[in-house]
This record gives sequence, structure tokens and C-alpha cells, in this order.
Amino acid sequence: MTSPEASEAANVGSAAARQLLQRLLAGRAAEFTVDVAPGGGGPDWFEVDAGPYGVALRGSSGVAVASALRWYLRTACRTQITWDAPAPRLPDRLPRTGTAARTTSPYPHRYHFNVCTFGYTTAFWDWTRWERHIDWMALHGVTTPLAMTGTEAAWQRALLRAGLDDEAARRFLGGPAYLPWNWLASLDGWCGPLPQSWIHSHAELGRRILDRERALGMRPVLQGFSGHAPRELIADRGARSTTLPWWDFEVEVLDPRDPLFEEFGTALLTEQTRLFGTDHLYAADPFIETTPPVTAPADITRVARAVHGVMTAVDDQATWVLQAWPFSYRSDYWTPERTRAFLDAVPDDRMLILDLWAEHRPVWRHTDGYRGKPWVWCMLHSLGGRPGLYGRLDELATGAARAAADPRGGSLAGVGASMEAFGGDPVLYELLADVSWQGGVEDVRVWLRTWTEARYGRRTPGLLRAWELLHATVYTADTPGPPGSVVVCRPTLEGDLRPNPPVHLAAPPSPTVPPGLAEAWKLLADEATREDSAGPLGRDLCDVTAQVLTHVACAQQQRAADAAVDRDLERFRPAATALLTTLEDLDELLATRPEYRLDAWLADARSWASTPAEAGLYEANARRVLTVWGPPRSELHDYSGRHWAGLVRSFYLPRWRSWYEHVVRALATGSPYRAEEFEASLIDWEERWIADRTGTTTPAPRATGATLDVVRTLMPRYRASRG
Repeated sequence: MTSPEASEAANVGSAAARQLLQRLLAGRAAEFTVDVAPGGGGPDWFEVDAGPYGVALRGSSGVAVASALRWYLRTACRTQITWDAPAPRLPDRLPRTGTAARTTSPYPHRYHFNVCTFGYTTAFWDWTRWERHIDWMALHGVTTPLAMTGTEAAWQRALLRAGLDDEAARRFLGGPAYLPWNWLASLDGWCGPLPQSWIHSHAELGRRILDRERALGMRPVLQGFSGHAPRELIADRGARSTTLPWWDFEVEVLDPRDPLFEEFGTALLTEQTRLFGTDHLYAADPFIETTPPVTAPADITRVARAVHGVMTAVDDQATWVLQAWPFSYRSDYWTPERTRAFLDAVPDDRMLILDLWAEHRPVWRHTDGYRGKPWVWCMLHSLGGRPGLYGRLDELATGAARAAADPRGGSLAGVGASMEAFGGDPVLYELLADVSWQGGVEDVRVWLRTWTEARYGRRTPGLLRAWELLHATVYTADTPGPPGSVVVCRPTLEGDLRPNPPVHLAAPPSPTVPPGLAEAWKLLADEATREDSAGPLGRDLCDVTAQVLTHVACAQQQRAADAAVDRDLERFRPAATALLTTLEDLDELLATRPEYRLDAWLADARSWASTPAEAGLYEANARRVLTVWGPPRSELHDYSGRHWAGLVRSFYLPRWRSWYEHVVRALATGSPYRAEEFEASLIDWEERWIADRTGTTTPAPRATGATLDVVRTLMPRYRASRG
């Protein structure tokens, strides 16, 4: 017998699914009916019945019904909804398929987001952008999204309850783009203080996000407490704590044995529950990229019990959602004995572990399969949102299924996307959505044929061949990321005059355009029409062209650097001038796409301001996190560098132009290269760029043509000069 609660949840889910169809399909939504079945506690499922009177979508939740819509669009209509193509191309008459076999997911958890995504991508999103993304998540089967928006309001309330004054509380929280690293206990008080208007508006936004996610049947993951607290509070209470360094920053973390650990932690989660409710899932990472201050396994056990104890003190159904990142990142510390002590401190059914980089550096194999605890196979994909095409389609298609079949991975409970930044390589996320419902995809080459037709609305030999080449060239690369971009590297006059890549750059810059990439570039350009420029084919053509230009820029910089080391001005000038021209061309290309514009990012940041001072603070956050990241000489500079129109032209190009001018001056006068003086001048210039509010450093992008027009202008030059 169905309980009243289950019936009400089904009614809410059906209503939410109908509203989703209306948003996505407009007038065509009337041709579909939806039905969310009252939950029975079993696996998620959906089915589609497309007959003469319309298309019936049925499922176990709003998410399942949305996934049924995605299945029907892909399978019957040969179209799809992605984040860069939100409107499907529906035929005049919807195809009849009859009743399709029920699809049941093997995974109770289909996870989405990374804490860092809330800084690198969603930091300045408004409700319209969030609504669109929640719809996208539902279509792609997401059941377990991380939900960090508005968390700062719970922190403020808990800090004030603990006796901290309001100014100190908002100073501790820091700037809006850096809140995720506060939640990760990596920094605090950076680029703030956080204005009260932000806290109020984002508490309301956070509630709207959670209400929509829950209506669709998702179970959002809220924040737990891992011990991070303000220095003023710790000092005022005389509490025991430890200083943990992280790159250019350091934080204070409470000793789990100190009474303030449980007192403040329970206050925080109590306030969070009052504001946002709970689905009993809490994210907490005591040592995400820091080394624990204890060595004995018993002390590690004490930390784990304290973190989970705070959760259960507020919610007796609490499950701790833990990122497995430290077990790999600090593998020298996390010996098997310490790892066992940490994991065994929490009951198996009260912890869910995220294997964040399972497609490249899986941790489950080296941790006894997390000691039997449920875990999620995650695709990390994007570190910091750095530019370039990259992915491991074949591993994504089969990796989770192979892990589940391995005796060490038998407690696998889900798959997910844990990208640090979002918006690139949509093919990966479409494949992941199919894996999340099917368990795996046997033949990626066959799958890509369907993908190509759904993406472009047609299947031609040229388009199919282009994706075969992209699959073989950039989407099976055995590297942790795309080839590094010399464009986003800070120039140098030291050593061989080739720049050091940003910290954690996944793969080194490459001066060679892979032949398969070059051929795919030509095929996409040949297949495209001017009408395609604004759609997915224009987006893909832009991405492939940018990748070609990235390789060319690397080759040009290396030739210029070699000439400068040889002190050969005649060789240096043309090579360096060519590099500057390539950056100008790259910016012109990127300006044809709305996804790649700095002005949109800055406008989104300023839109939250209620005063000119707030607008300045938010814009400074938006500029800094993409460029210098931390203080002026931060080791993290350019970590989140992007190929964006306006950013290339106003930030990266002037840095390389300054490098050109310093080298020419030294060669013309016979002077040595003054590396320290040059670096100091660049850092000073970067800080002025971040502080600029006049628009002089970031003028509006120039009027530009359609993507295809720009590509056809660039192609003869770069096909002749690549590498």
C-alpha cells in the first residue's frame, strides 16, 4: 500500500516534471504526458510509450521522467538538449515507438559537482542560469547534487551565535568567488569581507535551488563541519587548534577533542537545517589537500569520529559524503594503516565516498575498495576550467562497470561528474548520462555515430569521420588533461625563456598539431554552413580551431625563445610577432561564441551588487580567481586560466607583448635579460588589471563575424604554418 508521503512526493514530482517539459519544449510540451509512480524504495526506472495520441513518459521520480524525455529525444527524434544547445529540434510529427522496455539504473547515486565548481563556474549564477542547469541535471539523471549555494548564511548565523561580531564573521567568510575553499578548510578571509546583501540574496537563491532539486526527486548534499573556525573565535574561547598551511594560505582547525569542535559544529548544522532543511547527506573534508597534524592511527580515528559525530548530533540519519582526493594527493601520509583507521571509524552505511578522478587516477584499487563502504566512480575531467579539448571516452564508457565487477570495487553505488569547472567537452557528459542509466557503453564508436546525428541534426560521412578522428586524437589521450596552453602561462626571461606552466597543469604544452586534429578541423569546416555557426557545430568548430591555435602558439613561442637565447634579433622578431598575432586571432575567434566571453563573467559578478563598492569587490573576485588567484606572487597564478574573448586580448596578450618588448630592448642594446625586474613589472601590471573598474583594460569585444567566417579566414594561414 502506498503511503500518503509517497503519493504526495509522486504528485510533486509529476508537477515538477510537467513544468520542466514546458520550459524545454514550449508549445510542444502538450504532446507529452508525465507520470511519476509512487516510490517503492527500489531502483530508479523510466519507460516511454509513444503512440498515436502522444508520448507518455513514466518513471520513479521527476529525474527519471526527465531522463525518459532525453532518451526519447535521442532515440526517436535524433536530437538532444545539452548546455550549449538547450532547444531540441523536434520533427513536425513526433515518432511513434510503441512501448519501450523499461530502463532501470544500476546506480542509486548519480553525483554532480565539485566544491570548486561553485567558485570556478557557478559563483555568480542567478536563478535563471541555475534553473536551466537543474533542468539539465534532471535530463542527465542526476540524483545526488552537491548544494553549496547560500551556505554562507548558515555560517554567519552560527558565528554570531558563538559570540563573534558581524564584521569579524563576514571578514572570515571572505569573497564570493573564494567561498568554496573556505568550505574546504583551505583558506578564509580572502578577498572579502562578504557583504550582507550577498548573504541574504544567496540564502534565498540556495532555497530555490534546493526546492527545485527536491521537487524533481534529487537528494542534495549539504555541508558538514570539519573543524575549520575563525582565529578570533578560537582565541576568545582558548580552544585548542592547529594551523594547517595550503599553498599561499593557512587556516586554523579545531582539535576534535576540544569542546568547541562539537559545540560550533552542531550550531552550524542546526542553522543550516533551519535555513535549508536536509536530505541527510553532508559533505566534509578535514584534510582535502593538507597533511593531518597527527600521525597515530588512533588520532586519525578520533578526527573521523568527531566529524561524523557532529552530523549525527544534529541528524541521526546523517551520511558523511567524503572526497577520496587526499588518499591520492597526500599518498605519502595516507598509509594503509591510517586509511583503515580513518574509514573504519564510521559505520559503512553512514559514509558515501567520492572517487573524484576515477577515470585517470582511481583510488578504490588502493584502499581495499573503501573497506566495503558505498562509493561513487567520478569523472573529474576539468581542473580549474583550463582550456583545451580532453577526455577519456573509452574509460568513461566501461570504467565503472569494470570497477563493479572487481572484488575490490563491489560496493560501488554510483557514478558522477566531479569537474572543478563546467562547460567544456559536452560529449563526455552525454556519454556519462548514458552510463548512469545503462551501467556502461560497449562500443564508443557506435555511440559516437548517434551522438553526431543528435548533435548536428544530420549524419554525413564527413561529420562521422571528424568524430572518429577526435575520438582517436583528443578523447583517448592517456594524459591527465589537455595539452597545456602557452597562452595562459606567465612569460619569463629566466633560463630558456620558456614559461613554467601553472601549478598542476595536467599536461605540458605541445608545439605539434596532431594530424588527426588537423584533419577533423578541415572536415568540420567543410561540413559547416553559415547557419551552423550559432549552434553546436559552430561551437565544436571554434573549440577545434582554438586547439590548433594553441599548438601553433606553443611552437611560435619556442622558436622565439630559442632565438632570444641565441640573442638573434632577426629570428626573434618574426617568431614573437607571429605569436602575438595568433593571440589576436584566438581572441577574435572566441568572441564569436557566447560561452567564451570575459565581459559576460564580469557582468554576472557585478549584477549581484547593491552598491558601487560591492560591484568593485565582486568584479575584483571575478578577475582575480581566473588570473593571479591568490596574492600578487601566488603559486596558484593562472591555475584557472581560460581561453575567453576579452581575457586573451586584455590580459594574456599584453603580458606576451611586454615579453616581446623586453627581449627586443635587451637585444637592441646588448643588455642582459633582467628576469626579476621583468617579473616584478608583470606582477605589478596584473594587480592593476585586477583593480581596473574603468573598462580601459577590458574594452568590449570587437564586433565579429560568424564562427565559420572567422575560421575560414584563419584556416589558410594556420594550415600552412601549424607546428
